[in-house]
Amino acid sequence: MLSKKQYILIITLAVLLGILTAIWQIPFWMTAIMIFLSVTLIVYIPFVWYIYFSSDIESIGKYLQERARQPILHFYYSLANSDDVEMDKALLILQKKYKSPQLAAVFTAAHAAHQDTLADARESILLIKDLSVRHYYEALLKIEEGKLEDAGDMIHSLQKEWMKETVKAELHLKKGQVDAAKTHVEKAIELTKGMQKYLLVKRYRSRA
Repeated sequence: MLSKKQYILIITLAVLLGILTAIWQIPFWMTAIMIFLSVTLIVYIPFVWYIYFSSDIESIGKYLQERARQPILHFYYSLANSDDVEMDKALLILQKKYKSPQLAAVFTAAHAAHQDTLADARESILLIKDLSVRHYYEALLKIEEGKLEDAGDMIHSLQKEWMKETVKAELHLKKGQVDAAKTHVEKAIELTKGMQKYLLVKRYRSRA
C-alpha cells in the first residue's frame, strides 16, 4: 500500500519525465524504464529502510500502522502493541494466504511466543525451516516449560546475537532476576534494527 506522499512523488516524477522526454526527444522505451526504476525505488526504499535498517522506533511504528492493510505488517504491528483481537485476525489471514505449513509456522510461533503459549505451538515450531528461528523458539519453549538448564545449553546454537541476548533475558526473568534481564534486553535491542528492534522495544520496555 502506497502512502499519499508516495503517490504524489510518482505522479510528479511521471509528469517531469514526460516533459523531459518531449524536450530531449528521449525514446519512449527509455522513459518507461526510468519510470519503472523510479517507482520501484520510491516504493521499496522506505520498506527496506523501516523494516531492516531504521532505529527510529516511533517512525517504524508509524510506517507499520499506515500499512496495516498488508497482513504481515498488520500482524507484527498488532503483536508489538499487544492488540490481541487484531493480531488474531491478521494471523488467520496469514494462515489462509500462505498455504505452506513451514511459512505459516513462523507466524504461529511468533503469536504463541507473545502469548506465552509456545507449548501449544510445539508442532508448528518443528515445521520452521530456518534453523536459527526454530532453535530460538525451541529455547523459549524450554524456558516456558521451566527447563532452564536445557534452555541455557541451547544458547550457543543460536546464530544471531540478539536471539542469544533475548533468551538470556528470558532466563533471568524466569528466575526473578529483573536487573540482569534488563541488561540483556538492552543488549538485544542494541543489536537489532528495523522491525525486530521495534518488536523488542515494545515487548520489553513496555513492561518497565
